[in-house]
Amino acid sequence: MARGIGVVYAIAFASLTFQVVPLAGREGVAPVAELMAAIRRDFAAPRRWLYFPGLLWLHAGDRWLRALPWLGLAAALTIVVGGPHTPLAFLACWALYLSLDRAVVLVYPWDSLLLEAGFWAMFLPALAWAPEVAASGAPTPALAWLFRLLLFRVMFGFGKQKFAGSTPADAGFLHGFVIRQPLPTPLGWLVHRAPMWVHKGALVLLFAIEVVLPFAVFVPGPASVVFALATAGLMLAIAATGNYGFFNLLTIALCGVCFDSATASAPLQLFAPGLPASTLALQGLIVVHTFGALLCLPLNTWASFTWTLWPWWERAVPAALRWPIVVFRGLQPLRWLHAYGVFPPRSAPAIKMSPALEVTWDEVEWHTLTPRWWPTTERSPPRWVAPHHPRFDHAIVYEATGFHEASVLRNLTGRWDPYGHARCSGAGRLMRRVLAGQLRSPLCFGDSLPRERGAPRAARVRMYMLEPTTPAEQRASGAWWRRTLVGPHLPRARVDDEWLDGRPPPPELWAPEDWTWIRRSRVGPLLRRAAAGEDPHALVCSHAPELTADDVGALWDEFVPMFAATDRKDWSQLPGLTRQVRERWSAGQRDRFERLIGRYALLGMARCERLFVAGGLRAILGLRAAPLDVETHQHLNLLVRHVIAEGRAAYDSLMREPATAAQWLPRMSLRSGAFLEAVLRPERLAHQAQKFRMLASQVEVRGWPRPSARAQKLAAWGSGRVRRLWGAFAMIEFLRGEFVDREGEALWAETPERWPRFELCADRSLRLLDETPRADG
Repeated sequence: MARGIGVVYAIAFASLTFQVVPLAGREGVAPVAELMAAIRRDFAAPRRWLYFPGLLWLHAGDRWLRALPWLGLAAALTIVVGGPHTPLAFLACWALYLSLDRAVVLVYPWDSLLLEAGFWAMFLPALAWAPEVAASGAPTPALAWLFRLLLFRVMFGFGKQKFAGSTPADAGFLHGFVIRQPLPTPLGWLVHRAPMWVHKGALVLLFAIEVVLPFAVFVPGPASVVFALATAGLMLAIAATGNYGFFNLLTIALCGVCFDSATASAPLQLFAPGLPASTLALQGLIVVHTFGALLCLPLNTWASFTWTLWPWWERAVPAALRWPIVVFRGLQPLRWLHAYGVFPPRSAPAIKMSPALEVTWDEVEWHTLTPRWWPTTERSPPRWVAPHHPRFDHAIVYEATGFHEASVLRNLTGRWDPYGHARCSGAGRLMRRVLAGQLRSPLCFGDSLPRERGAPRAARVRMYMLEPTTPAEQRASGAWWRRTLVGPHLPRARVDDEWLDGRPPPPELWAPEDWTWIRRSRVGPLLRRAAAGEDPHALVCSHAPELTADDVGALWDEFVPMFAATDRKDWSQLPGLTRQVRERWSAGQRDRFERLIGRYALLGMARCERLFVAGGLRAILGLRAAPLDVETHQHLNLLVRHVIAEGRAAYDSLMREPATAAQWLPRMSLRSGAFLEAVLRPERLAHQAQKFRMLASQVEVRGWPRPSARAQKLAAWGSGRVRRLWGAFAMIEFLRGEFVDREGEALWAETPERWPRFELCADRSLRLLDETPRADG
């Protein structure tokens, strides 16, 4: 097993050798040097080293970026060769791979699994020299059980995520999934055409392997061997139909633990007297990890990065019982513990929503840029690429669905650091790079972006629906997909458009529910002083020399009064108001207004938070009302923003007497709270509104069975509780209906929204409705 992990390390580092600089270098899609500079700006030493550990603190230049995966590859090959130094080689691999997390965002399940397995592989006995495959000795039994538990968590984690809450209507899950998965293979494309009974039978087999059989891992001997063989077979089937990097090989390598029954059958002597101190320390660490693994088990992969940061813990759990959250929050930067499971159980249509970046050099003819592996046009073939992981292409699926840096879901499903909440999505940042002529590597678009033509004059991203053709159609025409323009993604832009701002944002522009990160940052001391009653106007420009007293005066004396007579619950006026604001103030001044509003909102949150959290768990459960009965930190932030828009006198009154905040609640709505942001950043909110409408079109399926009255009542109760945990869900429902005109056409989008609609068939597949409108090409 250990040598297998070394092989996977070698594949992972080799895959990154030619990707890391185009993705994170000085001229890459998202330069990591900008991120490291932002971390220095926002966090004091030594905290920033603890929150974001890694070797990039030594240097973040292109040469060092290029060297890290090569050093990792050398260390991984050292493991494969074997010898007494393999534990040190595992330490080097883990440290180098962890260091690349900041550069290429290692959030995929296989990245998490490699970091977790690699962490514990450091404590395995040294490997014998190749070609002998044995180890120099048996591991401690506790470590053998930890790897068995890890394999169980991976398989059962995916199973419970897939099947929890499923209904008979979800029997067609695999029929749609083999096409919807990020990068299907040619076989996966073909398997979609298999009879429905094949897909349903495969789903039953999947349930057996991922939900039932994983418990056999705790029974050393033949039972766990059967589970290992079934898991390996499933991994081969998945690799044949979809590209998931090195996930399949790594899981197969971990199955090796099931063949060592002797170590797992040895008695566990966790803290027996006479054990060496190093063994006692290791076993204590294993106990802590096992406790954390049980806490993580109900979560999915994405939530495992953020669960310790959810701001409602302070309301839901008494202070004396929060120590596990604090402990695992402190250890999370080591990436030593994760939850596993991604895909939801619901059947979905067999389509791919593909955002296409289109550029023009003459404002007349538009040219589509085609990634190498992601399907974009009718003739984009599905390919086998694993175990190599093309990270740029794979990330497009999350851009397409809206689960990206500009989403209000960032705190719930995002990555570990707070910089995943940006002013525009990754596609917007990519557009600016392309328009500036700074994206010179062929990694992203190959020959479809000819360097000799120079920088394009304009760019846009439009959403296309790809439906798989039949094998006969493919042979006759060469087209793998039927391609239909169905809506916008990002509007036409030029290089100097301010909304194409993908720079790491300062704390005042982070998601309000990233409250833990905000308090950790340099803004944190200001929040504590504001909570104690200090003058917010004396605090608002602290640690931000680019914000001046003149900016504060312009905000309160000119910008905010501009909307005094405006009905802020009526967003039909936004286009005209935004135009007026942009004509009156420069982009730099508007940016400073946005930051000041964000800072004032955070100071107000800190001042009022005590009244908000006083309701505790009983307020979340709906059993009592808090003194300030807003639902979430997101709502608290919007309440303060509503008061800011009322003027300086109203804000000063709130800061003097926080109890008066409750008086504003009847007059506050999500529209009035988000009004100033909508005036300053309409493109970002409009983009999210479009994405939520697109997703709704694929979830609201005609003919889907209605739940029973009891199930509806239970769902309504659960929804009410969820709404008091994460404000993102309220924002999703709210934004879905915004940024459309009276005829229902999308604003801030040159392409009409014509999202497809679907119907559930008798065989549990989903059929595209014929009356689905199409956007003009």
